[in-house]
Amino acid sequence: MAAEVDETREHALPVRIVDEPETRVRRFTDVIGMLATVVGIAAVLLVGEFLIGTTEGLTQDISSISPFLQQLLVAPVNLFTAILAIVIPGIMIIDLLVRREPRRLVESLAAGVIGVILTLVAALALLNLATEELTASLTPRGFDQIQLPAYVAAISGLLTAAGRRSARRSLGMSWNIMWLGLAIAVIFGVVTIPAVLLTVLLGRLGGLALRYWLGSTADRAYGDTLVEGLRRAGFQPLSLIRADVEHDEDEYPELDAATDALARTRQGRVYALTTVEHHRLLVVAMDGDQQAAGFVSKLWSSLRLRGIDTRADVSLRQTAEATALVSHAARVAGVRTGRVLGMGQIRDTMLLVYQRPPATMPLSALDPAEISDTLLDAIWTEVGRAHGAGISHRHLDADTVLVGTDASEDEPTVWLTSWELGEAATSVIAQRIDVAQVLAMSAALVGPDRAVDSAFRSLGAEHVEQAAPVLQTVVLPPITRAAVKASPYDKVLEAVREEILERSPDAEVASVNITRFGWRAIMTIALGLIAAVVILAGFQTEKFIEAVQQANPGWMVAGFGWALLTFVGAALALAAFSPVHLPFSRVLLTQVAAAYVSVAVPAGVGPAALNLRLLTKRKVATPLAVATVALVQVSAVVVTVLGLLALTLASGSKGALSALPSTAVVVALAAVVLVIGAALLVPWVRTWALQRVMPMLRQTWPRLTQVLGQPWRLALGLAGNLLLTIGFVGAFQSSLLAFGYEMAIIDSAVLFFVSNAVGAAVPTPGGLGAVEIALTTGLTGAGVPYPIAVSATLVYRLLTYWLRIPLGYVAMKYLERTGEL
Repeated sequence: MAAEVDETREHALPVRIVDEPETRVRRFTDVIGMLATVVGIAAVLLVGEFLIGTTEGLTQDISSISPFLQQLLVAPVNLFTAILAIVIPGIMIIDLLVRREPRRLVESLAAGVIGVILTLVAALALLNLATEELTASLTPRGFDQIQLPAYVAAISGLLTAAGRRSARRSLGMSWNIMWLGLAIAVIFGVVTIPAVLLTVLLGRLGGLALRYWLGSTADRAYGDTLVEGLRRAGFQPLSLIRADVEHDEDEYPELDAATDALARTRQGRVYALTTVEHHRLLVVAMDGDQQAAGFVSKLWSSLRLRGIDTRADVSLRQTAEATALVSHAARVAGVRTGRVLGMGQIRDTMLLVYQRPPATMPLSALDPAEISDTLLDAIWTEVGRAHGAGISHRHLDADTVLVGTDASEDEPTVWLTSWELGEAATSVIAQRIDVAQVLAMSAALVGPDRAVDSAFRSLGAEHVEQAAPVLQTVVLPPITRAAVKASPYDKVLEAVREEILERSPDAEVASVNITRFGWRAIMTIALGLIAAVVILAGFQTEKFIEAVQQANPGWMVAGFGWALLTFVGAALALAAFSPVHLPFSRVLLTQVAAAYVSVAVPAGVGPAALNLRLLTKRKVATPLAVATVALVQVSAVVVTVLGLLALTLASGSKGALSALPSTAVVVALAAVVLVIGAALLVPWVRTWALQRVMPMLRQTWPRLTQVLGQPWRLALGLAGNLLLTIGFVGAFQSSLLAFGYEMAIIDSAVLFFVSNAVGAAVPTPGGLGAVEIALTTGLTGAGVPYPIAVSATLVYRLLTYWLRIPLGYVAMKYLERTGEL
């Protein structure tokens, strides 16, 4: 429950304060500090492992001046370090006792103990697991084992838990003394530089972990301190009521629906301020301990979305000033938004004072039936004014859009608030995202048809058409995302695109890739790297180099030729199934460009996406283009299965894989069929299978019936897919022959089909890692020696993946320049 106090100061009226102070907070900066510390520990260990010569040389250079310093430092180094271990804890204990902070004192001592424990655990692990190089980097000259001074970790943990270095002079002085003592210890050769850094980082890791777990003493401004900050900014408060906590609405009439909406959307604490002149204002308190989280969120959004620039507001003051600047610029441009009346700072809190929108409520508080077309047009008018001045909002939702309390008036008033993510002199893509956000927000409330009608009336067809490709979930604020899912209208975003296409048949409404990467991409790349490490764990570089030197260059050239032939096969398949005439040169270049796209997308996704783009650029309707691309993929699967059966019949008993007992194969196939049949008898399994299969059949069947009426097109498409498969199998067989190992064609084909299926199932870029594992495992299982199996696999991937990427880049740039993609 919020605490209410009355404050009386000299020459000031009593101030009614309703606030909820947080005495201890978990700082996001501590999480970042822990991550950075872990990275630092890993870096120290890697330097000690691989740059031992550099670390030893640096330590020797520093130790070379030891005789000169010994003449200046009369006291022995052991006595100095003993004094160091006593002086710093003494300074901190006395300082915390004088400040009457016994809890922080206990926490600091506990952090020191944790630092010692971490050091002991690290020393034990290093003694048992460290390589000779790493052990040598942590062992000073004249010692026979690793030296990790635990008291250094204790001091580091104590100072870290005691608070931030800039908070008190005693902390800064103690850190300086510690670094001076460590420098002297290195000079006298009692510890190495990596050991010093490692112990300091271990202690800091323990201090940060404890500080985050227990929480830090908040340096935010609350209550009377907040009032003092407002007075410094030139305001005389009469009442100050916290809006972003639960209150009894009857007890605090100063709070209304608009204030609640602002409290949900603002990045900071929101207060309702009433001055002695009875002016009703809004105060946003932005806290320094939340700045890091906000900056990381903005940075992630800016890095993830294409065309979005990161504001350089890395400090709390810069964030507040940038927010005030965008709000002021929007106000000057004629946008209805709260005027910035003042700014102040007290302790670790920045204060922004805004004009309060008169008699308004958030759009989310209105019944959808009360939202008129006039109101929708008024929203677009305010957005258009901001865009006309080169300003973007980037967070438009039903809470940041405020409307007059009587939305049934002929000219309702609309206010745009919460400009924390806004940009002045913004990019075109940011403004298109604004349009997409308002389209999705309004469509979820009043339906796609009314939302699109209003956008066309207010903005014009061009702006709406340009925003259609970015109408994606990733650009929507969380509130809009939830509203779209809960909307009574089915598939809101797809319906909006269809409405736009109905009004502008030539518009390009297909989604474009506006994300550089996401968490899924990061995870898939990480999995790919892990898989690559697993493959190469037993790989011996010398044997590989020797095998490559012995490889037949003629077969390698032939393998690359087979790899290039796959482009021709893929182009023939698309040209044959395309509903419109496509120049074969453009189709071929599109398949080449797909090799470049495969760097960032899973196997098979890149060609499909570019083929779809090529068709839609040729004015093929999106549903028909999707059906054509699906038909190409389905035909590829059919050709693969039929090709495998044909090779099995043609090869007879030849090949290593044919050594499998035929009876066992028949029994296994029968068992698989029985299991699938039994599973389909279960209703929910059958429903799940139909949900997966039927959409593709519905997409491809109409197009398939058209193709069946033109046998030459069907034959050409199947021939193209067959040529695609032959090209990959030929490249794989050539990779084996390059190392002097011959395998039956059936074996090569089966291994290729298996690896291709695994690569398509694992969502790593180009099947990276999964294909290598499948091929290497299959080759060794077929009796190929491991060094040859790894070498042939790497050469195959070099020919069919890596060497084709530069060609794909050139083709992509050419097609983009000519407007084909």
